[in-house]
Amino acid sequence: MKALAVTEIGKKAELIEMEVPRADADSVVIKTVYSGVSIGTEMWIAEGKRSDYGEPPFVNGYQASGRIVEVGENGRALFQVGDLVTVFCSGAHAEYVKAHWALVHKVSKEESLKVCSMFVQPSVAANAWNMAGVNMGDLVYIAGQGLIGQCAAMIARLRGAYVVASDISQDRIERSRAYCADWTIDASEQPALAAFLERFPKGADIAAESTGFEALLDDAMSACRTKGTFVFMGWYPGRASFAFNTPHNKQLNALFPCFIGERPVREGVIRLMESGTLNILPLITHEVGWEESEAIYNTLFTKRRNDYNGIVIRWE
Repeated sequence: MKALAVTEIGKKAELIEMEVPRADADSVVIKTVYSGVSIGTEMWIAEGKRSDYGEPPFVNGYQASGRIVEVGENGRALFQVGDLVTVFCSGAHAEYVKAHWALVHKVSKEESLKVCSMFVQPSVAANAWNMAGVNMGDLVYIAGQGLIGQCAAMIARLRGAYVVASDISQDRIERSRAYCADWTIDASEQPALAAFLERFPKGADIAAESTGFEALLDDAMSACRTKGTFVFMGWYPGRASFAFNTPHNKQLNALFPCFIGERPVREGVIRLMESGTLNILPLITHEVGWEESEAIYNTLFTKRRNDYNGIVIRWE
């Protein structure tokens, strides 16, 4: 089968040939229709800041959708050959992928495969907001409008919160303004914290830093009200530091969500995506066939990464 592999850390990805995976007792194999590219966490791996897949060459990516072609013994109560599914897996950018049955979810219609190949980002956000207890009427501030931040804004609004989001990318700000947040702050034009506190001097009930950039932590914590909640929604390589007095004096609650939530969280997200209630299609800016995947992936090692929002690779 064809697969897209990182062959030089931080520099290069190439299309390679490799063996089709076989299911073991706890897994299923799918013929991939779409794989979703994460410009955030996935690129931490591609750049060597995480070592999830060891030394190159390795096939990157962790989310895909398609049709089941093989089911291991322990998954046969839930799945059968031919089922349309979306999966969390290792090495998603390939014609066939293998996933543990517990991280496989049925999709009800073929036209959902594209959007559901990006189910991980909204699941990360939903899991975080479950922990934070985002409620109707809450004021929520999100620093960063990458795909996780955008999905977090959408889901918080669906829960009835008033959502403020900031970013430095004009394209992301425009998309968030159109589809995600109630109010957006262009941090390339004005200090985001000052703009937020001018309108909301008491601060947010819940604030989150969604990008994994340590430099944003102090401002994001400062946006919280006294005894509010701060969510470390991003992933930080190595150690993360911040001014201790800010959360200390404000007596903040701090949350460290991890991964994509329990099965009911993921299934709830997928239902909302399939119904269009959680419509992230406008956030997917690029769809490419597998033949073009090497070229577009290699631009992610450059400053052109900021030209993209969501990317899906079509394998059929």
